[in-house]
Amino acid sequence: MKTLFDMLCHGHILSKQEAKQLLFAICNQQFNASQISAIMALYIARPVSVNELSGFREALLEQCIPVNLSKDAIDVCGTGGDHKNTFNISTLSAIVLAASGIPVAKHGNYGSSSVSGSSDILLHLGYQFPKTENELNDQLEKHNICFLHAPLFHPTLKHVAQQRKEIGVRTFFNLLGPLVNPANPKFQYIGVYHQEVARLYNYLLQASSSNYSIVYSTDGYDEISLTSSFKHITKNGEHILNPQTLGLNYITPESIYGGNSIADAAEIFINVLTNNASTEQKQVVIANSAMAMNCYNPNLTIAECVERCTETIESKAAYQLFKSITQ
Repeated sequence: MKTLFDMLCHGHILSKQEAKQLLFAICNQQFNASQISAIMALYIARPVSVNELSGFREALLEQCIPVNLSKDAIDVCGTGGDHKNTFNISTLSAIVLAASGIPVAKHGNYGSSSVSGSSDILLHLGYQFPKTENELNDQLEKHNICFLHAPLFHPTLKHVAQQRKEIGVRTFFNLLGPLVNPANPKFQYIGVYHQEVARLYNYLLQASSSNYSIVYSTDGYDEISLTSSFKHITKNGEHILNPQTLGLNYITPESIYGGNSIADAAEIFINVLTNNASTEQKQVVIANSAMAMNCYNPNLTIAECVERCTETIESKAAYQLFKSITQ
């Protein structure tokens, strides 16, 4: 493994197989903490290649605890690492989707470069993560949603958790999160922070059997932020859209700020679910929920998806669902 480390340090771009070997070595503690931090830093300094990302992905999927779900579900997941510190939009969108009748298998983790990751907010609000395939399927059948907490199903990632937290900025592990859901869901709605990352994802996912939508806002958010136009990429092509396409308005970055603590983010989270949030906070959740719904069921128009997701929030059906999974 020292050879791979030396190659990286001297600017070598790894082949898919070399990248796979590297990540196996990282996850099996063949590098010390300083070397792991150095590897992360090297990939902060330069972009990861398609072959490297593909190799990393294969290594993690081969080491995860696989999950077979009873329903064809959608994952709603962002890369994180956009340094925008929004509230937990993708997690809220997952709940809105489930309450709207769309099965959801959301993959998530603690925040490594943000105040409040998906797992942080759920734990703070009393959710207990399922630990087995049976428990996940039980929740999916009862509530139309289950959350796969990454450390439970990717146990080898515990060896890099501390370094990721200490570095405090996005690393190539952020890129892997949406690509390594152990349930391998048939549908994926993925938010990324940059067009080059979107192209990497599109290249990898085109060869898969999943139906996917990749989105990013042109001002750098890893979701539809409504603060700018956004790119929407599927197997059928890519388009630049804007809030008016969804029948919504442009908003300011300040209006979707997530606060300075998990408690701040949790307050916004509950306000959205109880329909007590600001119009801007509610609309950004509706925007992402609607585009994910359209990914799952393209026979629905975007306008129909927006209407359904709005009704789910305003009727408090999403809040009732969340209460049922946290009791």
